[in-house]
Amino acid sequence: MTETQSGLPDDPHFVALIADLVAQAWVALGKIKHPVTDKLERNIAAAGTIIDMLDMLNRKSAGNRSREEDRLLLESIQQLKLNYIAEKDKPDEPQEETASVQGPDEQGGNGDDKDEKIRPARRKTTSRKKSSPTKRKRKPRPKSGAKRDA
Repeated sequence: MTETQSGLPDDPHFVALIADLVAQAWVALGKIKHPVTDKLERNIAAAGTIIDMLDMLNRKSAGNRSREEDRLLLESIQQLKLNYIAEKDKPDEPQEETASVQGPDEQGGNGDDKDEKIRPARRKTTSRKKSSPTKRKRKPRPKSGAKRDA
């Protein structure tokens, strides 16, 4: 651990805890994609709970943090609270992203299309070279009237 200007050592575990909670809050606010589902998911109640936990850590660790830890925690709480207030007033949106289809002038269609769901792009697979250019030989099929060996 290194000494900071305030004389307190930086604790990497404290910084990691704050960073982890902040990342969870951003996911719960729907600002970044969930790492497992790769979708934007909003859970305002969970975001509020995480922000409350960060506030509690702020109160309980006051006077025991370095200047850098203090700055990280206070700025994170401030940004999360501002975004929480903006997000909690928004109506709940469906989890899947939708986009309206352009009209006939922009797209060239007849304009009868409704909203379509946007599908995630498929991952490109790398083409593999075939090991040999010759075709595999297959066993000949028995004729329809012939008996098969068991």
